[in-house]
Amino acid sequence: MDVLLAAIAAGLLALAFYSAWYAARVAGRFPPRGGFVEVEGVRIHYVEMGAASADAAPIVLVHGASGNLGDMVESIMPELSKRHRVIAFDRPGHGWSERPGGEDASDPAEQARLLHEALMRLGVERPVLLGHSWGGALAAAYALRFPDDLSGLLVLSGATHVWEGADAWYHRIIAMPLVGSLFLHVLMVPGGLMLMEAGIRNNFAPDPVPPRYAERIGLPLLFRPRHFRANSADTRRLRGFLRAQSGRYGEIRVPTIIVTGNRDRTVWAKLHSYALHEAIAGSEMIKLVGVGHMPHHVRPDIVIDALSRLARGEAPRAGTHVVEPGAPLR
Repeated sequence: MDVLLAAIAAGLLALAFYSAWYAARVAGRFPPRGGFVEVEGVRIHYVEMGAASADAAPIVLVHGASGNLGDMVESIMPELSKRHRVIAFDRPGHGWSERPGGEDASDPAEQARLLHEALMRLGVERPVLLGHSWGGALAAAYALRFPDDLSGLLVLSGATHVWEGADAWYHRIIAMPLVGSLFLHVLMVPGGLMLMEAGIRNNFAPDPVPPRYAERIGLPLLFRPRHFRANSADTRRLRGFLRAQSGRYGEIRVPTIIVTGNRDRTVWAKLHSYALHEAIAGSEMIKLVGVGHMPHHVRPDIVIDALSRLARGEAPRAGTHVVEPGAPLR
């Protein structure tokens, strides 16, 4: 028995050292891509491309759960920047952005407030705001809290309403005192690496995954303990914040376009995007037939067109517009 316990302890210690080494290694492999702006003592990481235009509002891009701003940099941002000033943020606690303390750090409205302050410090006035997935909740919260400071809102495969079902088992473990820290520092890296590719495929399904997606966006940064803890808290607590927030969507008056794939297996279109469209008067919903959770990779043309229209001050084309595979938006 003593030998077995010693073997287990040695194994756990080895995994802890491996996890610490891996976290340091990925930090070196995927350094910050851009600059930092400090808000209330919290450093927020951002990337900026393109030049300001007198004829169009700047565009701000916010990523979803389990990712970072690399998801936007490696999809729609380069093309957008040919005609617009574009800023992408790491949400607080994700990528290279620091995270404030307190229970409110996972509140989409609090994250929206921090990014609003960051934009003010960067001199970005009345942008068009895109929020993808979890970032869709942040974007909706931003439109509710700062309606006069937006030119337009694009919710992309957004998680905006309360859903049924239990949280993933590891989120519940991470929330536990001591046990959660042990899990993060010992088992998260080997477990996460084993499940990463399957998770990416499920997130893109039924669409193919772009070549070298994880490497290109710096996805391994997620497996650093502080990043994964923030991601886990955001995911676990989102429904609680949405219970209150979702009842106010009828107050949104910002010009709004909603883009969703009808084959999204991560954020169900009917529960989230359809309901948001019904709540926001005059909103435009673009339904992409056969597309999953990542339209900005699969149909970047549609997303870029929608953002550019909002940036130019064009009113949304109210109603639902169905786009068949390979077809342009009409």
